[in-house]
Amino acid sequence: MSEDKSNSEDRKNSHLENIPEWPDFKLFVEYESGRIPTTKVKGWRHFSEILEEGFFNRYKTQLVYRGHRRFDWPLTPSLGRLDHRGIISNEVAEEQISFFRKAVRGRILDRTLVDLEEVDELWAVGQHHGLMTPLLDWTYSPYVALFFAFEKPDSTSELDNPYRTIYVLNKSYIEGSPNPIQILEPRKDDHGRLVNQAGLFTLSEFGDTLENQLINSLQDEEIIDVSEEEEEREFAKYICKIYIPNEDRDECIQHLRRMNVHHASLFPDLQGAAEHSNAIITELKKQEDLREAEKELEKEEQDKTAEEATEIEIPDSLSELIENLLKEPEESKQVEAGRIRSITKELATEIEKHQFADWIKRDSVQAQLRVFSRVILRKYGYPKSLIETFVNSIVEKLKEFDQAEEE
Repeated sequence: MSEDKSNSEDRKNSHLENIPEWPDFKLFVEYESGRIPTTKVKGWRHFSEILEEGFFNRYKTQLVYRGHRRFDWPLTPSLGRLDHRGIISNEVAEEQISFFRKAVRGRILDRTLVDLEEVDELWAVGQHHGLMTPLLDWTYSPYVALFFAFEKPDSTSELDNPYRTIYVLNKSYIEGSPNPIQILEPRKDDHGRLVNQAGLFTLSEFGDTLENQLINSLQDEEIIDVSEEEEEREFAKYICKIYIPNEDRDECIQHLRRMNVHHASLFPDLQGAAEHSNAIITELKKQEDLREAEKELEKEEQDKTAEEATEIEIPDSLSELIENLLKEPEESKQVEAGRIRSITKELATEIEKHQFADWIKRDSVQAQLRVFSRVILRKYGYPKSLIETFVNSIVEKLKEFDQAEEE
């Protein structure tokens, strides 16, 4: 890993460690949260618990929520991602809506959407169908936001993702004050998604970010002074970002499903039905794989003598090395044997996939090893307190393993 990347990783870790725990907030202007007050909770269950507190239930205050799968995703509309600052110019927006007006001719039943001078409804239609727009999706339901934060699993090819996040925005303030942010609740919802998702949009003034426009408005009205540390919790009443540990994803999705928050209820169309079916079959297959792993392990243990188990100092295979390392800590005994076997199998597969010539000497490959190890361990519910210990020791163990294999 290059020195710049290493320093960047250190800064990121330091930033995440310094985020205060609920109910305290802090601003980190130079990091992913931008100028937004941030806090972190102990897990998705803790997030559900704090929703009952006064912060989320203020008199005559309507809050809206937005869930992000990754901790480092800012509040940037899809059209804003064309600019490294996340800003949409008026020229780009006008060109995009002009392109879309022409492209939908003959493809949309409601001609009034194409002919209207007011473009909000047309932006909303485009957002629904994947158009890059200046709109940001929000929901009145914190549980719908939690679903979208945890809906998709991590990819082993991505950078490490220790947190999912939820943004909270004070809709009542935006609607009742002279600021440039608009709240849009489209009149047309042919597919029912907005209704089922308790959805709405924000549209920020072109040329600046939503958070900057909100901060400037609050300062102009002398409601807050973001330069004052004690104002951070007061500022959080208008916009904040909540970090949720990226753990127990399956349990979170199952819990939300029992609350009728799932693909089929949020997307009342064929895509929603397909995604809901995919999620259920994936979950059933994972449970089946765990049962098969339990059976396989039980058979192997019956065939293995106690003498053979005690004499092995260096495992004879990559799978044994990983499994022994996973089982070594006392706390790992709380993890079912079948789950350990599933972790072992997936880790061994990924490691074999990334073993190039002299791989153990290549910093970039070692960094990738650490990332996909964290992803897999979190995926199968390996104890949080043991993950970094395992990640930090796996490279050294693999060096010893490679040396033993060569001898």
